[in-house]
Amino acid sequence: MPAIDRDCCPRCGEPGPRPLVGERCAHCMGLELAYSGARSGFVHGGAAKRMVVEFKAGGQPVLAPLMSRLAAPAFRDLVAAAGGGSEAGRPVPETRTVLVTWVPAHPAAQRERGYNQAELLARALAGGHQPALFAAGLARKPMRTKHQKALGRAGRQANLRGAFILDRRAFDALPTRPGALVLVDDVYTTGATTQEVAHVLGEGTGLPVYVFTFSRAVSGRGEGHD
Repeated sequence: MPAIDRDCCPRCGEPGPRPLVGERCAHCMGLELAYSGARSGFVHGGAAKRMVVEFKAGGQPVLAPLMSRLAAPAFRDLVAAAGGGSEAGRPVPETRTVLVTWVPAHPAAQRERGYNQAELLARALAGGHQPALFAAGLARKPMRTKHQKALGRAGRQANLRGAFILDRRAFDALPTRPGALVLVDDVYTTGATTQEVAHVLGEGTGLPVYVFTFSRAVSGRGEGHD
């Protein structure tokens, strides 16, 4: 499984090396992003892709702890960038508290699958971090959408527009107000899903949002997941 190391775009997480201008790579140069930074553990292919497919569609929730352990180094780096935790195993000064959340699923889809894979991965990553991070669901998906598999970037964005809302009650019930959010999903393909959820979270909470996924498709490669 090819790991995505720190030689990736600090803004969108595109695997590198990439020429950067103003901390932007060629992939995200002309894009307006709703999140402050993104990072993934592995390139979405081979064993990493098979793991995501089994985790998401193969009824294998038991993969969450293994996937979180494999992706832990990249996750630690993103948490450090978001404002707390450690970097490469070394403590760094905490400037703000980081809360881990996840991309929500529609209730009917979650009932069919039996779980939300993004939530399981987020909770495993948060619990395995040193020190452990607080995790909470802050967004809901009240509108059921079409499957993303056959849609391009524009189609995926249109399909998801307005599909997510902030769970204000859950946010107001947090024991302490965080300083930054890390939004977790299983895979980053076109970024349409994380872009929409990050926009909802950022607008609703006023907090910077960072995105973490287990795997990421390299731009230009056709993939069937998002």
